[in-house]
Amino acid sequence: MEMDGQFLFQVGAVIASLSGAWALVRSQVHTLKANQVEIKNYVDELNRELDTAENAVSVLRSQIKVLADILSPGNQKLQHEWQGEVTEKLNQMEKAIITLQHMHNGRHPIIEEIQAKNKS
Repeated sequence: MEMDGQFLFQVGAVIASLSGAWALVRSQVHTLKANQVEIKNYVDELNRELDTAENAVSVLRSQIKVLADILSPGNQKLQHEWQGEVTEKLNQMEKAIITLQHMHNGRHPIIEEIQAKNKS
């Protein structure tokens, strides 16, 4: 195999094109890695926002459950029964107080006797 000028020129051209292609590949790999980092950061941000939204939804569901339990018919029934009992006890105590007030005539004989002794 003879190595003449044309052959050496072709080999040089192939080596030059391969080195150019290698540089282009390295540049593309660097660009793709940068894009990969940007996409990863974007996905991480989306995941953080999704977590925040899921937490907010979870809190709202919990609050709705608490309100639903408070306003449930069974709980409302118990609350009204308790309020009825308290009202009835209050009415009974009011009647007892009125009865005691009617029994008391406003005089305090022992105190009046002590005051009369102190004056004399």
